[in-house]
Amino acid sequence: MPGTFAGYEIVAQTKNFLVTCESDPEARVRAGYVADTCEADLAMLNTLFSTNFEAGNTSKYGIWVIVLKDQQSSSSNGWNYGYETEESSRIVLQRAFIPPPPPPPQPGGPPLVPLPNYARAVPEFPRFVFVAELAEILMGFTGYGWGAGNSMGEGLSNLLGALLHPEGYYTTGQGPRINQWLNGTNGPPAIAPLYDWISRTENTDQHIYSYGCAILFINYLVYQLGYTLQQVIRVGGGTLAGIYASLTGQPASAARPAFTALLQRHLGISTNNSLPRDNIFPLYTPDHQSVTIEPGDVTTLIESSGPQQTFVLKPGIICGEAPYVFTREQWFNQLPVFAWARGTANAQFRWTIGGQDANVRGQWAQLVVNTPVTVKDPDGHTDSLANNATIQYFVFDAWNASAIYIATVTEVGNYSLDVSARIREQAIATDPEVSGTYAVDAQTITWEPGDDFRQAQKHCNPHLVDLSDSIWILVALLNYLKNAPDPAPESRLQEVVRAAGQIQKAVVQYAAAAHATPAQIWGQFGKGAGLRSAFRPANRIDLAQFTPPAPPQKQNID
Repeated sequence: MPGTFAGYEIVAQTKNFLVTCESDPEARVRAGYVADTCEADLAMLNTLFSTNFEAGNTSKYGIWVIVLKDQQSSSSNGWNYGYETEESSRIVLQRAFIPPPPPPPQPGGPPLVPLPNYARAVPEFPRFVFVAELAEILMGFTGYGWGAGNSMGEGLSNLLGALLHPEGYYTTGQGPRINQWLNGTNGPPAIAPLYDWISRTENTDQHIYSYGCAILFINYLVYQLGYTLQQVIRVGGGTLAGIYASLTGQPASAARPAFTALLQRHLGISTNNSLPRDNIFPLYTPDHQSVTIEPGDVTTLIESSGPQQTFVLKPGIICGEAPYVFTREQWFNQLPVFAWARGTANAQFRWTIGGQDANVRGQWAQLVVNTPVTVKDPDGHTDSLANNATIQYFVFDAWNASAIYIATVTEVGNYSLDVSARIREQAIATDPEVSGTYAVDAQTITWEPGDDFRQAQKHCNPHLVDLSDSIWILVALLNYLKNAPDPAPESRLQEVVRAAGQIQKAVVQYAAAAHATPAQIWGQFGKGAGLRSAFRPANRIDLAQFTPPAPPQKQNID
């Protein structure tokens, strides 16, 4: 957009914002990033503040955004002048995020932990700063009692910026901001009155100890006690303890003891916390903690075709027996299993495979597991090959999450492994463990049918038609819900659940008639062991992004 305003280039003008910049290419790009999302960010903050900031209507003036040339030497990302009633409120952004140089290549392949997505963080950083400053203007606009220049207001503004643009906050190293308060030099918060920023508010926004405490306490109100962020913001007030009292009906004096007792119950007396997120809630006692355990995608390490063999069998329920040629396929696979802890501040994981501890971390280790090793032929005949299997495993731990990668490396046969993840709070050695278990099917031998059997299977198995019809019905229902107005009718949602159940049933029937396992049928659709959501719970680490190095030398397949 051509033109200038008050000596600054005009980059964009929207319904509620005038976005300008100094005459500088990088500042111009940063201003464009903010202009792309400013209205959407305002709409979200309007919802959270239960208000309706609208230039020329509820507010006489819009908001003027000024993007300055990057000033890395400055300690301030930006600032604002509060809600101004006699002119446009102003937001100034003065720093850019400059990604660090990539590290030198490491021997042995890529690192286990991939580099952060800095390309995504570059545009998200000015958006994070913009939202934090915009939130402070709305504090003045709404008048709920949040002080933009004190520890409460600074905590809320940072929390909202991180909520709307987490990559601009975490990936750029701006957050988390709670550890400084948790690790106060005079001891943990439960026994250090100097660090009580709950029953009192510090009249500055410059101390990370006080506003870090505010960030953590607001998350406590929302994710531990169950109040909505809208409720917390709307209550406002002079202290965090006052908000607690208004929401819970308890005295304000109870806020800090309840909060710090919960933290001590899960963090102990540690002053070396390095929690990677500002939100560590909910926190539960062991009897309510849980472990979610799921398989990842199987990776084939070595594949080899063996001899062909003829089997006499029925390709389906409406056809008779006939000879068909199968090729014996032999594999070495890598089988990941992922686990996430819920209800812990910092979980310690203990993995077992077939009841045996898998304690080695960060490198491949070998384990002999007692389990029947068999080969099942296409005609249903099963050969027993051994009573144990030698596997290799690699364990990687993340925050409240862990992954174990199992590599089949020596046994030629198929077997099942019970893989368990056990957790407890890292700082509380006396806590009982909570566990979750997943049965891993380690298959190193499969039979690949020829085209004649595949064609006969389709012709002779009517359950395949049922499966196709079930999938078509579910797709049609989901397409309807996608285009229907919100909220969708409850009857339609029930139909989706029934359609998904029908697919599950059809898969089982098809697998039984086709001499296959349900997992093999699901594999044809690119799924795991069933229908699973593509969305992970909030605040959950994406373990699929971590890749271990290649396992040690594997036995050759003959």
